Amino acid sequence: MKIAELRRNLEAQLREGQLPEALQAFLAAMPEGTETYRIVSALIARLNAANKERFRNTISFEEYQRRVDQISADCFDLLAGLKEEDLLPPAPSEISGAARTGTVLYRVPNVMQIRKSVRCVVRVAVNEETILENILLDEHVELKSKVEISDVMSAELLDPEGGAFQISALNARTQLIRETGFTEWNFQVTPLKEGVHQLLVKVSIMEIVPGFQEPIPREVTLLETVTILTELPERQHADDPGGGFKPSGQTFGIGQEPSYAPQMEGAEPKGAQPAPPAAPPPPPAPAAPSSTVPMAPPQSAAPRRQMRALAYVLALLVLVPAATWAFAPDLPAWVSAHYLEGTPEAYASFIEKHPESPRLEKAYYLRAEKSGQLADLRAYQSRFQDKGIYRAQVIGQIAALESRALDRIRENPDKALIREFALNFPETERLSDLKEAAETRSESRQDLQAVLEDVYITAVRRQPTEAKIEAYLRDFPETPRLEEVETAARTRPEVFSKVQPKLEEAYLKKMEEDPTRVQSEQFIHKFPEPSKREKLERILDKKPALKRETIQKLEEIKAERRSMIRDSAGHKQG
Repeated sequence: MKIAELRRNLEAQLREGQLPEALQAFLAAMPEGTETYRIVSALIARLNAANKERFRNTISFEEYQRRVDQISADCFDLLAGLKEEDLLPPAPSEISGAARTGTVLYRVPNVMQIRKSVRCVVRVAVNEETILENILLDEHVELKSKVEISDVMSAELLDPEGGAFQISALNARTQLIRETGFTEWNFQVTPLKEGVHQLLVKVSIMEIVPGFQEPIPREVTLLETVTILTELPERQHADDPGGGFKPSGQTFGIGQEPSYAPQMEGAEPKGAQPAPPAAPPPPPAPAAPSSTVPMAPPQSAAPRRQMRALAYVLALLVLVPAATWAFAPDLPAWVSAHYLEGTPEAYASFIEKHPESPRLEKAYYLRAEKSGQLADLRAYQSRFQDKGIYRAQVIGQIAALESRALDRIRENPDKALIREFALNFPETERLSDLKEAAETRSESRQDLQAVLEDVYITAVRRQPTEAKIEAYLRDFPETPRLEEVETAARTRPEVFSKVQPKLEEAYLKKMEEDPTRVQSEQFIHKFPEPSKREKLERILDKKPALKRETIQKLEEIKAERRSMIRDSAGHKQG
């Protein structure tokens, strides 16, 4: 299928509201391994993420529609820039040479309830975007990028201590890894002992060797240790002797909530009373000594959970040997920050005190999610950049803040708000939306033109993109600051090559009325091999002498460049 036909068919689907169908057809038309294939895959991932968030009612319908519209607009832009070479498969040198790499994801909860089964997941995929489909991204998910993979791999979940967990594999240990989608291993894990224990996530490359019926392990590509805090089930009633706790002969009160310190297995507390017989009904408890604090009536479930968790953490700090915490020195602080407090300030304190923690990224993300502050979202982006597992969610939250900022400008077109928008969202591709928002009141249009153009120029300088440059050329047709835009575009050759024809058009537009020698020389200097040469010659028809002079210079430049290419080729052969 030719580019024109593909573009026409897909644009028709987009206009009819068939975005999922258009994206799937777009992906099917692109060769795997190309940049366009990767971009379309990312658009599909963004749509899947928006669908999940809307289904879970975590975003409004208006926000969902805004995201869908943005994905559709990005697809239109991608189609507009599509070239015939985009349909060609990548050269062998682009897809071979280096070891084959992919992404490994695993989800093993850091806190489990004793004797309650938990499903743990390990995934392997070639494409990082597809590995995030159909899974809840929470603080328990870990993602490892650029991991060496093979066509056949195995995954195991191991109990290095022995006896701490019962682990049942729900899939075959060895599975195939395909170019599309992901391969998943599921495990049923049941904690058997309370305390702090380790689970080992082991992912291995398998090699098919002639003469052997089964694939042979070649090397371990991922070996991660997960530290898990196992805890007893929450007691249903204050007078229930069950739940796995041993009576210590003393009762402690924290506020109005009794605290139960777990007894370490195999140890009897000093002065403990023997456990009552199991026959119902239980015998009445012995009279409390004079030091006993009376138990308060049971409280609601939420405070009871918090008090129980706090008591459990304190008990672990006292009872678990210090060597155990060497495996996870940040775990007590994480339990406190995440499970007890859960505030932006608690996560910020954790980040400051534990900069090397494996939970650092989760802390950054959860702080931003809880606070909703742009500064916290930017802090996550600055720290983890393109490698962050939550980067798509962070981009979505920043986009939501960007939309709210535009709404404020629509309600009150103000220079200060416009400058603040430019400062807060330097990467914005919504410059035209900003201009439209600022011009909602006719009386403010003329007054805001200068500041709006400043915002466009600043955005292009900071991060020149094809969309931003095209927006400036479209929204400011007089292009008074065209040279600044052209200079910024040249800082990114891949962008300049795409916008060069439109930049040439803008310069030629200034020459249409009365072309001068200065304008002609400036144009040749900027575009020595212009794509719009025919239009340049038509404009110069008004001044034949200037046209002859300009054509001669262009031919001299062309001859000089050909000579340089020949010399370079001869030098390489020599």
